[in-house]
Amino acid sequence: MKRKKRLAALTLALCLALTGLAPGAVAVTVYGYQEGFAQAVENGKWGFAGGDGSVAIPLQYDSVVSFSLGMAAVNLNGRLGVIRPDGAYLIPPEYDTLMPAGFGLYIAQKGNRWGVVSVLPYLNEEGKKTNEVYPITYENVELGTSGGLDALILTAGGGSRTIVPLFRLPGILQSLGVEGSQFPLTRGRLPAFTDVRGRDWYSMWVDIAYNTGIMSGTGNNAFEPNREVTVAEALQMAANMDSRFKGDTFHTTAHVSTPWYIEAVDYCLASGTITAGQFDDYERQITRRELAQVFGATSLARSLPDRNSLVRVMAAVGDVSGRDEGAQAIYGLYVKGILTGVDANLSFRPGDLVTRAEAAALAARLARPEQRMDLF
Repeated sequence: MKRKKRLAALTLALCLALTGLAPGAVAVTVYGYQEGFAQAVENGKWGFAGGDGSVAIPLQYDSVVSFSLGMAAVNLNGRLGVIRPDGAYLIPPEYDTLMPAGFGLYIAQKGNRWGVVSVLPYLNEEGKKTNEVYPITYENVELGTSGGLDALILTAGGGSRTIVPLFRLPGILQSLGVEGSQFPLTRGRLPAFTDVRGRDWYSMWVDIAYNTGIMSGTGNNAFEPNREVTVAEALQMAANMDSRFKGDTFHTTAHVSTPWYIEAVDYCLASGTITAGQFDDYERQITRRELAQVFGATSLARSLPDRNSLVRVMAAVGDVSGRDEGAQAIYGLYVKGILTGVDANLSFRPGDLVTRAEAAALAARLARPEQRMDLF
């Protein structure tokens, strides 16, 4: 009996440690972490706890699914939707069924009709914003195989079927004008780095940067999130993103030059991402200001719409002056929702060096529109 009581006490202590609650406080049960969040429940209502164990997304749902690639399905009053890490809806909770199909797409059911919806809206032929890639009019939609290929199988009235191989979906999204379709999210393609834990704030950004092919590990199943980024590594990422956005061949070509980064340097010079003499040493570490200048000069960054007021950004970011070198690039990334600052005051710390984890966060927001932030 004493052993059982001791085990019960240890279990309670573990629960309190996970939730960060003092003894006597109301306990929120927290389950395993993934991408910086853990499923959390109290009195039958679910939400998410952040890395410090406190509630980060309110406990208001009937059920939730763990975050994956920066998205989580939730059940609100019997209807399913998809949220991002700040709790904002990417897909509103109005569906009876939502099943991930990859590439930011979900098989969706309303009543007895099915279709396919995207976490990112686009303008249809009538100029109206919609997230229905295939309208909710089908008798059934499912994942299956056709000719040995994974495919969407859409069944219409009378049993007629439309078969769409999954590998064609990124091209279909691009033809529809869905933003970010040059950087598709591949279902199930998650890294297993031994030095990135599910509770780490950067684990989601590492997952997205890896999944979209912008960054990879450093060998031996490691990512080295706290290692500082060199100029050469930053230019390699910038060339990769710029090339994929424009649809040219740099990102699909094997590079075996010596030194390894010279082709990325040449690409960035030719594309105008950097200018001759901008860097005198490509193997040194890069500062946050310099990284903002490099990323901000890519075709991808220049194409992005504004979502935050420049006037408010300039007033809020207290450690950057409009007269500073690189100020316009820094402000521009805040305005576009890429930079969010290192604290509640939106501070930038322009002279600090950049870790691989921080670079992953910037690259992920550049690539994936659903992760860009409204600051005000």
